[in-house]
Amino acid sequence: MNFADYKRFLEWYMGDDEFRERFDCAPAAALREAALSPETSVEFLQAIAAGCRSYNFRPVMERFPAELAELRGFAAALEEANPFTVRCRNACGGNARFEEWRERRRRANRAVLQPLYFDRSFNIAVAYELGVGCSGQCGFCCFDAPPLQENFRYTPENRELWRGVLALFCELLGDRAGAAALYWATDPFDNPDLEKFYRDFYELNQVWPPITTRWPLRDPERTRRFAGEGREHGQPGCRFSMTERGELRRFFRAFSAEEAMDWSLVLNNPESLNRYSASGRARQAEPEMPGRCQEDTTSCCLSGFLVNLCRRSIRLVSPCVPDEANPYGFHLWSEASFRDAAELERVLGGMQERFFPEGPEALPFLRLPPVWNLEISGGRAELTSRYLVRRFAVSPQEAALLERLKTGISRREFDREFGGELAFLGKTHGLLETLWKSGMLSEEEENWTGSISRW
Repeated sequence: MNFADYKRFLEWYMGDDEFRERFDCAPAAALREAALSPETSVEFLQAIAAGCRSYNFRPVMERFPAELAELRGFAAALEEANPFTVRCRNACGGNARFEEWRERRRRANRAVLQPLYFDRSFNIAVAYELGVGCSGQCGFCCFDAPPLQENFRYTPENRELWRGVLALFCELLGDRAGAAALYWATDPFDNPDLEKFYRDFYELNQVWPPITTRWPLRDPERTRRFAGEGREHGQPGCRFSMTERGELRRFFRAFSAEEAMDWSLVLNNPESLNRYSASGRARQAEPEMPGRCQEDTTSCCLSGFLVNLCRRSIRLVSPCVPDEANPYGFHLWSEASFRDAAELERVLGGMQERFFPEGPEALPFLRLPPVWNLEISGGRAELTSRYLVRRFAVSPQEAALLERLKTGISRREFDREFGGELAFLGKTHGLLETLWKSGMLSEEEENWTGSISRW
């Protein structure tokens, strides 16, 4: 299979409605017109096309297992050759409490986010905004970024702050500090000094993060230089957002299928079959574009710290299903400002003490998140969410505790009702430990009542 041309075929089909119509009517002619030679059967491409339209690829899996196995093998090889992907997956974090918090967030989200969507997401630990606002102003922006206001330029003073912040996260998070992005509600190519910040990041973390930008065609030679420098440092991948069909076609003319083989196109143009997460501006515009938003997805791939260098601000966030309380698809746990790396270290220490407890005994209020439905019968408990089911045997005392957790129980109530039977030598019972490690106890402070002091 010619993987470069196969990938370009998918981009044409997903992103260009006129190509889609031509291929559906006359596939061989459409491939010739687009100068594509995927070196696979037209029948396979037609089955893939049907899956793209219906979002159902089961018929492809049943009819073409060999072709899919070849594609999976190629994709796996690319993933293993990318140091950033490996870092995100395998990093041994230097902060056990932070790592455990991230794992609880990941497990909690598996109950409410679409499985395929969530499994594909990078789970980064830090995102750095090297500016305020974004010049793209895309109508579907998941974070509803304001217009570009300023950039964090690579001045001597800013360089000192930048390297100090990077060094601090390396010290506190270990290898996990490399699982980061140098953008958020910003476009990285808006910053003229982006490459200098990337070089510092690589020097301190020995990994080159991928990029997502709206502007690969603003300066194609800069795009090539940036991608080339990334390849030199082990990062072949770039992500480019296409917001117009004409822009997609210009991209195809500017960059060959072979040159763009390692790059990902995020097909956000109106003619695309792609769907948005129902967050930010897409959430606001959802009534005007029925069928374009995908339920139970989020564009947030950050479980950790969002740092804006211009504003010298830091937020602790994690992914969640977009809703009225969290319209951008992430939960904001805390936010603060800092003057320098030393003050940031103190801020991070406070966040750890407050939000990364070592066990459920630190929670002043115990409650199952409302996404879980509880049924107990015959000594067995079943907890069901939209995407997960948990079943386990329970004693009468454990069943009673689960019933209390549905509405919530304070520390004092827990001590009075269950302390004698379910707490051993001052340690929380195994049921609470299981729920805690599975992300099935609410840790969001707005759900707490009474004092938030330690137990």
